[in-house]
Order: sequence, then C-alpha cells, then structure tokens
Amino acid sequence: MATAGEPRLLRAAAFSTEGLPPERQFAAWRDQCAALVEMIAPLSSGPGFAAAHQVWDLGGMALSRVRAPAATWRRTAAQIRRDSIDHWVIGISRGGEQVLRSANGCGTVPAGIPYGFSLNEPIEGRREDMDWIALFVSRDLFPERAHAIDAALHAPLDGPLGRLLGTHIEQLAMQLPRMTEADLPHAAAATRALIGACMSGPTAPLHDAAQQVEGTRLARIKAIIRRNIASPSLGPRRLCQLGEVSRSQLYRLFTPLGGVARYIQAERLRQAERAIADPADRRDIARIAEGLGFYDASSFSRAFRREFGITPRDLRAAAQAGLGGTARPPAAMPGAPPAFTEILRRM
Repeated sequence: MATAGEPRLLRAAAFSTEGLPPERQFAAWRDQCAALVEMIAPLSSGPGFAAAHQVWDLGGMALSRVRAPAATWRRTAAQIRRDSIDHWVIGISRGGEQVLRSANGCGTVPAGIPYGFSLNEPIEGRREDMDWIALFVSRDLFPERAHAIDAALHAPLDGPLGRLLGTHIEQLAMQLPRMTEADLPHAAAATRALIGACMSGPTAPLHDAAQQVEGTRLARIKAIIRRNIASPSLGPRRLCQLGEVSRSQLYRLFTPLGGVARYIQAERLRQAERAIADPADRRDIARIAEGLGFYDASSFSRAFRREFGITPRDLRAAAQAGLGGTARPPAAMPGAPPAFTEILRRM
C-alpha cells in the first residue's frame, strides 16, 4: 500500500468464480459476461467452471486478461443494438486455440498469434481452456483509419508487424500490475502508436474508399451525439446540420444500429443508467431524466425498464444498498476500479 507522496500502482477491475460452489460457477461467469457477450455452454463435463478476469482502464482502450475453461459464446445483433459498443478487439491466447465466426470471416486462432475482430457485428466463438489477453480499442481513437483497421480484421495477424503488436500486448499485460498511475499515459500513447503502425500501415489490405468515408462519417456523428446528448433539439434535423450530411445519408448510416432516433434514445438511457446507479450522484431521478431530454417521468420509466429490465427507482435503491441491479453488476466498494462493462461503455 502506497504511503503519502508515493506513486500509486494501477488497479485492475477483477472478477473470479473460484470462491463459489462448483455448480454455481458457470452461471456466475455467464452473468458477469452477459452485458457484452452470451456464454452459451461450457465444453467440459465437470460441474466446475473456475474462471478469472482482470481489466485495466487505459483511457480509450482497456486491457483484459481472462483465464477460463473451454466454452462457447456469442455476441448477437440484439446485444449490439442494446449497448452500441463497437470497439475493436485485438486478442492473443497464451495457450489454447479459439475458433471465431462472423459474417465477415471464420478462422482458427492458434496460441501465440494475435487476431482482431470488432464488437459492432455479430460473432460467435468456441475456445479451448485458455489464458487470453485482449486489447479493446475505441474507434474514436482512429477515426480516419477505421476502415483500414477493419480490413485487417478476421485473420491471424501473423506478419512481422502483427507479431510485434502481439508481443507488445503480452508485455503490457505483464507490466501493468507493476505500473503507477504516472506511467499510464506513456504506456497508452505507445500502444496507440503501435496499433496505428501495425494495423493501418502500408501493409494493411486495401479497402473501398466509399466505405472508409461512410465509417468516418458515422464515427463523427456518434461523437456529435455524445457531445450534444443533453440538448432537447437533438434529432435528425439537428444532426444533419452538425454532421453536414443529408437526411437520407443519416438514416442509411444508422440503419444497422436500429435507426438514428433509436440510437439517440439508447445513448440517453445508457447515460441515465450510469448516473442513477452511481451512489455518489445524489440528483433526483426526475432531474437526471430531464437533463437527458426525458420530460415525462412515466415514459422515461417505461423506456428504462424496457432497455435494462429494471425500473429507475429500483436500480437507485439497489445501488445505494450496494446490491447492484439487473442493469449492472453489484456496486463496487468505494475507491475500487470500475467494472469491465462500465470501462467499455465510457471508452
């Protein structure tokens, strides 16, 4: 424990099933992962599922380390519409293969070889017992290179630059527990530079220029929505003005996400959920809702329950009691690092 004046070590958000009865371990792991992916079934015949997870917040990126038995999992279109998390994932297994399948490709990922995929499309996987390190990267970090990076996904990154990136990710996982908070900005900057060089440099596959323009435009409009989320006038007309796009372009961009109006409402509900579940936020629920453009309490409560499976009032009560709620894992102890899904949501 650091004393006054000493550098503070980075802290990881952590979860483990190892202290639970064997028959409850897989269900607990499934619940832990449910906000991002659906764990389908374990592939071992025994009752236990001893798994552990650590994640470090790198600011626009997150590094995750998972040790878990063999299992199958998937991320569905419904989950993507619900959470709108579209980060890239660059993973490397330190032991055990993984098979990944999406509309854009299917491949076996051998141990020791990095592999990239995106959370903005449905994907399913089957993995062996593994020690898996994954770097989650926000698209906002590379708005001009998004489609070049997308074009490098869904295949083992087995060239010299890909292996260089994989080695860096492995070393980062080893060194983060020893790093201080002062080290973090430098480590994050080095990681961003390496991603830019290794995944969108001159050796990256060619990609369609029109798709690149569309992807850049979508990333820019998502950022505009986040900056203006509290504005009562935020809607298609205002977004067309701010994003300098036509209404037809705007609707086409957001069709895969359920439509622009749906995306705006979902983003507002996510921000409301974070505020209501934060024990340090003492604002009335009605005030939080009004600040995000929900002026009718009954309509807000119904929309919130449809989105998260819990009422705003029940979530507030659970958060204040330290019990968590259906919408998020149990509240962390004061001073503890934020939970994994919370880190991804705010990237």
